[in-house]
Amino acid sequence: MPITPVPSTPYTGVIDTGSKRYQVAKAMLDQGKTVKSEAQEKYEEKLEELRALLRMLGKDTAIVDEMAKLYEGDEELAIRNIMGRLDEDGDIVNCYGVSGMDVTGKDPSTWRQIIDIPEAARQDMFDTTLREYIRDRGMGSGDTDRTAVFTRYQLSVKKSDRLMGTWTLEQYERCYNRAFYSIVKEANPDWQPGQKFDSSILDGVTREDVERRIVQTGVGSLSLTSGNAVNMKV
Repeated sequence: MPITPVPSTPYTGVIDTGSKRYQVAKAMLDQGKTVKSEAQEKYEEKLEELRALLRMLGKDTAIVDEMAKLYEGDEELAIRNIMGRLDEDGDIVNCYGVSGMDVTGKDPSTWRQIIDIPEAARQDMFDTTLREYIRDRGMGSGDTDRTAVFTRYQLSVKKSDRLMGTWTLEQYERCYNRAFYSIVKEANPDWQPGQKFDSSILDGVTREDVERRIVQTGVGSLSLTSGNAVNMKV
């Protein structure tokens, strides 16, 4: 079942200025203030022109000041909006409600590592990959439930394992796809992804069949043995 992104909402709790969530949000807000966008500069120029015109006409410029405040916005509201996108540790929460998935500034070698994945999560990925492989005739499509599979896994493990675990689960997904390809190709040597094939060719193939042929080939990669072939007779 596809998973629907959940829009972030402002933080509604009591603001603790000593909390990590607040400190990160304040730093993000301050960083944004240091760089004025071209649009903001043009807006301020227009306001200044309007202010000068009102003064020349002897009119009150209070309305211009109010317009400037509307653009700048309320700082507490801005803080709450940012805090609503962070967890209690100050880590960004993605649109699926999962924190710990931001790789900004992180060395890929720190999370592109193979770790143990629960059997239930591997089975979830296997079933989804098999179903979509048959449906899409071996070709990827935008209509996929893989994001839901990853999200279910991420929410089931501690935050520190989410990046490495997601990377590992993706490695399993690739191996499953390669296994299905090798099985269909062995039955129909002339078959190419995107062409119809008899889905019964994949009847009876199990995750255990495929995983018996999966080996770790490096710190951060998994592959199938025997040239990515799966011997269903073993």
